[in-house]
Amino acid sequence: MQIERNEIRCFHAVVEAGGFSRAAERLNLSQSAVSQAIANLEHRLGAVLLRRGNPPQLTEAGIRLLRYAETVLNEERETLADIAQIKTGALSTLSLALSPATNARFGIALLREFSERNPLTRFKVTVAPSREIVHGVSDGRWEVGFGPLQHTMPDYFTVYSCFAETRRLMIARDHPSREALKRDPQATLRTLPLVTSYLDEAARRPSGDRLRNAFASVWEVSHMELRLALVAEGKAVTYVSNLVTELPPELEHIEGLPFSSIERQVGVYHLRHQPLSQAGARFLALCRERWNI
Repeated sequence: MQIERNEIRCFHAVVEAGGFSRAAERLNLSQSAVSQAIANLEHRLGAVLLRRGNPPQLTEAGIRLLRYAETVLNEERETLADIAQIKTGALSTLSLALSPATNARFGIALLREFSERNPLTRFKVTVAPSREIVHGVSDGRWEVGFGPLQHTMPDYFTVYSCFAETRRLMIARDHPSREALKRDPQATLRTLPLVTSYLDEAARRPSGDRLRNAFASVWEVSHMELRLALVAEGKAVTYVSNLVTELPPELEHIEGLPFSSIERQVGVYHLRHQPLSQAGARFLALCRERWNI
């Protein structure tokens, strides 16, 4: 046995309006159609729901059905309201992770334009190291990642390359090992620590990713300003993206090494087989429009 939605609607309207004729007006139906719907419902349930009168009186069965009808119709109203808000972006959340350099160069401008286009959309935005973003999007922590792309991105991502980035190896100008670097850069670097943003699990690194072996040790410091300050104080060396425009004046580029500069592509990506939220799709569209991809 199944209760038809149109019969529930008629029953609720009769109770709420206090009569069959007023319910018919509210539903834009004939009074006979409303009466027939109630009769069909009572026949299907095998119970009297309303004692006819002015106004009709609910029976015990009618009281129970009214609670059900209110639940169903309220849920319907809330669902329709939610869908209407989702269509405008009001109930959608942009779950995004940006790399520090990408955020420094484009974060404010991107989020400003996105919020102007989608004023009701909520934000959940994180700045994180690039490799952590890859793992985080894979694990579902973030829906969309925007940062440097690995040489081989996982095939379960949809990837859009936006622009190129150059990362340069930097040291303090007055570092005690500066002259030694000019004479024998590779040997000298093996005495210096590299400060980087993220030490991932070795099992999750791409094969052949052994650049860190060229340094004495590796320090993990996720905060970009702190990394730059440590290098400016002569404590370590680090790679700095050309997207970062405000550098401490104490830093200079270490030249003459195969890895003095590293070229990378920066792009936006998400899980291929998981539908994007409306907010995610709109952010992706903004990026594709901005970089003509």
